[in-house]
Amino acid sequence: MSNRVNVANARSGATESSSATIRGMASFLTVAGFLELPIVKTALPELVAGEEGIDAEVRWVHPLDVPDVSDLLRGGEMILTTGVSIGEDASAQRRFIRDLEAEGAVGVAVELGYTWHRELPKALVDEANRRRIPMVALRRGIRFVEVSEAVNGSLLDSGHALARRGEELHRSLDRLVLAGEGAEAVLSEVSRRISNPVVLEDARRELVAIGSVTKSENEVVDTWSGLKWPDRNSGEADGAAAHPVLLRGRNWGRVVALQTDNEFDRFTPIALERAAVAVGLGLMRGGEEDELRARSRGNLLFELAAGLMEPLAAARRASTLGFPRRHGRLVPIAAVWRSDTIGDDQSFEEAWASLSPAIRATLAEPDRPALLGARGNCMLGVLDRGTLGSESDDVASRERLARLFAGVLARHEIDPASVALAIGGASGSWEDLAPALVRARFAAEAGAAGPVRAWHDASRTEIGQLLLSIRGTPELSRFSDERLGPLLDLPGERGKDLLETLEVFLHCGGRKTEAAAMLGIERQSLYHRLARIEGLLDVDLREGDTILALHLAVMIRRLLDQRT
Repeated sequence: MSNRVNVANARSGATESSSATIRGMASFLTVAGFLELPIVKTALPELVAGEEGIDAEVRWVHPLDVPDVSDLLRGGEMILTTGVSIGEDASAQRRFIRDLEAEGAVGVAVELGYTWHRELPKALVDEANRRRIPMVALRRGIRFVEVSEAVNGSLLDSGHALARRGEELHRSLDRLVLAGEGAEAVLSEVSRRISNPVVLEDARRELVAIGSVTKSENEVVDTWSGLKWPDRNSGEADGAAAHPVLLRGRNWGRVVALQTDNEFDRFTPIALERAAVAVGLGLMRGGEEDELRARSRGNLLFELAAGLMEPLAAARRASTLGFPRRHGRLVPIAAVWRSDTIGDDQSFEEAWASLSPAIRATLAEPDRPALLGARGNCMLGVLDRGTLGSESDDVASRERLARLFAGVLARHEIDPASVALAIGGASGSWEDLAPALVRARFAAEAGAAGPVRAWHDASRTEIGQLLLSIRGTPELSRFSDERLGPLLDLPGERGKDLLETLEVFLHCGGRKTEAAAMLGIERQSLYHRLARIEGLLDVDLREGDTILALHLAVMIRRLLDQRT
């Protein structure tokens, strides 16, 4: 060790500055960062070999002046030496560098003035270059013990800080899981902590959930889709790192961090491990897996229908969910629970989540999967039906789809009449699919507010769809209230009975015998009710315009109630 230069005051200040510098580092210390520390810069360091390795992480600083380094290192050390033990023999110099590489050292700093005065020997420099081990010449003397105390002490502090960050994240994720939050909340929290997007993929490498506080969903999907993994089980790829999610001892999938905004650091693998555990716990609750898949697919289809996603982006995103980019004719479907079937939106989504796998498996064809997703009481879907034939064949195929759909509901002990199904005509592209999905949803919502049918044809616009398309205009509700107001104002059950009577009568096309049968009352009772309705509304139910206006008013009321 060298005591040649008396720079005690400078060393003291440099030591304190170096400690503060390392403590302030958010991630880890590299060889390049080591050379920039104030206490090291007082020695006038010069990198003379191994520039390719300067980004290696320094886990420890180790003074070393013995010829045999075997079993003295653990890996990641930056070696400080005077070179005395290396000697003048070229073969010994090369062997010293080879031994450092074998033991995992990441660099060596040699103080000039003892063994070599002006420059390091060529054999030493050439071997360091060959092994890509950074070699530094220190042109001014420093106390090695002060360097190791300053750097190693701060690295220890950094390690403890890393452990504290991991424990803090663990507690935060535990709170989310205990509060019933899903995988998306877990991924978003981890994304916030590492300042990079995080995604969840299943064992088939299909995208299930996304958490990002820095990038849009489309940007995340594009980045994830472009990843190239060295092999199927690899935990690292260029620009990504992953950790497996285990569920009851099996490999369910993995969480993947994407390096889009910040470099990965030592905290990244810790965060991914914590995320994988939290996601696994959430999946063990039951139902979480189906809900995640339904929500992920639902986000795609509903955003496409709302014009929030470009068709090409939707096609790319669909491919990450198992829907092939090469497809035939695309058939849109929509299904809506009737308002009195299930209690609230969350229950609607849970019901769709449990039914979606069976519906998808039933409606799909070999090599032509179905894509289904739900939001609230509505489920949207896209079916790949290859090349459809004539129009009559198209109608026949949709009738078959309706029977298959009803069969799934019946097998799950659900009355098919509790769901309104709409099926659209086939589209040739994702561009055509977006408006077709909108029409299908309107048709299903209109169907849920009207008489029960096996399925509703979304390929042509019906009155209910037309009314839903202009539902935002205040004239609609005003029109309905003006026509039906006296019935709505009646107290108790009287108004409800008369309104139901009018609605059934209108849906039956004015056929009184059929309406009485549907209401379960005698014809005379129906005549009495209709006369009462005519008197309250001041109308004649034999006039065509009156029938049309009242039918529209009833439909508007039903549709607005259904939307609510």
